[in-house]
Amino acid sequence: MQLDLVGQHRKACKTCGMEYIPSSAEDAALHKKFHAMNFGGVDCTKAMVERLRQKQIWTGGDGNFIAVVARRDALVLRNKASDVLKVVNTELAAVPIEDEELWSQTTLSSVAESSEDNVSMTDKCDRFKVYLYIRGQKCVAACLAERIQEAFTVLAQDQAAEQQTQTPGESQSSSISVSTTAHTVLLGISRIWVSNQSRKQGLARRLLDCARSDFMYGLTVEKRLTAFSQPTESGGKLARRYFGSEVGWHVYMD
Repeated sequence: MQLDLVGQHRKACKTCGMEYIPSSAEDAALHKKFHAMNFGGVDCTKAMVERLRQKQIWTGGDGNFIAVVARRDALVLRNKASDVLKVVNTELAAVPIEDEELWSQTTLSSVAESSEDNVSMTDKCDRFKVYLYIRGQKCVAACLAERIQEAFTVLAQDQAAEQQTQTPGESQSSSISVSTTAHTVLLGISRIWVSNQSRKQGLARRLLDCARSDFMYGLTVEKRLTAFSQPTESGGKLARRYFGSEVGWHVYMD
């Protein structure tokens, strides 16, 4: 028998974001593989890049482009989007979304007015769409957008003191206060990620603009009708820059 009095401590790689136990040979090997595959972005084969190019909704002058992957797309494209989301969830420490849910539909309820009475109606649409920013043979940024119907307004501290409502956060600095009354919105930003080597280049803003213009056919969703899921500290900073305000934008509970 042996007693290990040192214990195993988890470490987060500052480059790829993966958490692992250095003293575990299996964990260390997994980290090495993950780091090599995803450093600077998620690798794509030439064939995959060409397939994604057929789904592009925006292209840059240097050959970069943004592709959208949705429920009705080919399995190989959906699998690639799922692989990218696994990296995103690892780096953001976010809860994984199973493929059955990721490629499902959601039911929307609405009220249509008639001459006699209000009639409740339901409609179905894709719940999620994945937006991938491709540079060369790597996916260097991604956005997971979701069809939602309501969200809560981010409040200033003096307003929050009256309502005593706060979204959960990893720390006090990353938590934000929101209203207790829900407001109608159309689009939710569930996940947004940019690889370490491609940050501060406007990729996140470009992804957000593309999601707003593409998610609903024939309609560009206004910023005021767009909401972020409970953001991390860096996500909160992005939202404030994107909406141009410390408060007044929306957050939803996913």
